[in-house]
Amino acid sequence: MFKRTVIAAAIAASPFAAQAAQSVEDLQKQIDILAQEVESLKEDQGASSNPFGKVSLGGYGEIHYNHYNRDPEFGGKQENDQIDAHRFVLFVGYDFTDKVRFFSEVELEHSLSGDGKPGEVELEQAYIEVDTTANTKLKMGQFLIPVGIINETHEPDTFYGVERNTLEKEVIPATWWEAGAMFSQDLGAGLTYDVALHSGLNFDGGTRIRSGRQKVAEADANKGAATGRIRYVGIPGLDLASSIQYQQDVNQDIIGTDDVSGRLVEAHARYSIAGVTATVQKARWDFNGFEGTNKDRQEAELYELSYRFNDNVGVFSRYENINLAAEGGNESAEQMITTFGVNYWIVPQVVVKADVQNVNYKDSGEDDKVDDSINLGIGWSF
Repeated sequence: MFKRTVIAAAIAASPFAAQAAQSVEDLQKQIDILAQEVESLKEDQGASSNPFGKVSLGGYGEIHYNHYNRDPEFGGKQENDQIDAHRFVLFVGYDFTDKVRFFSEVELEHSLSGDGKPGEVELEQAYIEVDTTANTKLKMGQFLIPVGIINETHEPDTFYGVERNTLEKEVIPATWWEAGAMFSQDLGAGLTYDVALHSGLNFDGGTRIRSGRQKVAEADANKGAATGRIRYVGIPGLDLASSIQYQQDVNQDIIGTDDVSGRLVEAHARYSIAGVTATVQKARWDFNGFEGTNKDRQEAELYELSYRFNDNVGVFSRYENINLAAEGGNESAEQMITTFGVNYWIVPQVVVKADVQNVNYKDSGEDDKVDDSINLGIGWSF
C-alpha cells in the first residue's frame, strides 16, 4: 500500500503529468471554439434559407386633437375643433449583405386618401445604402435631405410638441425628401459630413417653400440641387450642425416662369445636461429672381428649453420668429409663435403630448392677428 502511494505521487509530480493536464485543457478550448463555430454556421444557414431573417420592420404614427381660437379676420369659424390621424408610417428594410442594404418608408397622411379626400399615400424613402469603407457610406435612391433637426429624425417620441415646429415645416421644409445620391463620412471624434446631389424644388411660379416639394412624383428635373452638412457630436450631450443647399432654379426652367436660384443655410445647436435641453436653430433662404415681391429672403429662428424630470415626464417652452417676406425688413408675413407643453412617455417609444400655442401675426401696422390653439396627441414608434 505504501509503495502504491509513493508511485502515484511520483507520477503526479512528473513533468509528463503536467503535460497531459495541459493537453486536456487545450483540447477543451478547441472543443469550445468548434462548438461556437458550429452554432454560428447554423445561424448563417438559417438566415440564408429564410429570407425574412434579413428583413427589418418598423414604423411610427400619431393622432392629434386641435382646438383653434382664431381672430375673426382669418375668416371661417372663429373656434374650431379637429381630430386627425395625422400620419401612419411603415418601414421595410432588407440586408443584402453586411455592407449593402435597402430601406423604404411608406406613409399615409390624414387617414384617408383619394379624390376629394384630405390624405395622401406617399413613398417617403426608398434607397440602397452601401458601406464603401469602414467609415464611409453611399446612399442612392430617394432619401431625406440632411438639413435641420427633425427632417431625418421625426418620430413623435423624439421631439416635444404635438405638431412639428413651424421653422422646420415652413422654411426647411420638413418632411422633405428628394432623389439622388449622398456620400457620408465619419471623420472620428464625433465629426461627420454629408454631400448630396439630388432633385430640386418646383415653385411653379409661386413663392411658398413648402409647396415647392415635388416628392419625386413625376418631378420636373430640368434643374437640380446640392446639399452639404457638417455635424459634431463629440462632446456628450452636445449636437452642433450646419447645412447649406443650392437650388439651380426653383421654377425648374419651365416656360412662362422666371429663373430663380436659391440658397438655404441652416444651423442649430442643442445641448443636454442633467435633464435640461437647450436648443437654438436658425434657417434662411435667399432667392434671386422673385420679381415684384419681397420673398427673396425668407428666414426663421427658434429657441427651445425643456426639462426631463424622469424617464416618463418632460416639459418644454419654445419661441419661434418666422418671416416669409423678410426682404427689405418687411414684416407683413412675420409670425411670433410661443408654445408651452408636456410630454408623458408611457414607455420610451409611446408618448402622450399636450401643449398650448399662441401665434401672433404682424399685419403691416394694423392690429396684429392672433391664432391660439390647445393641442393633444398620442404618438408611437417601433
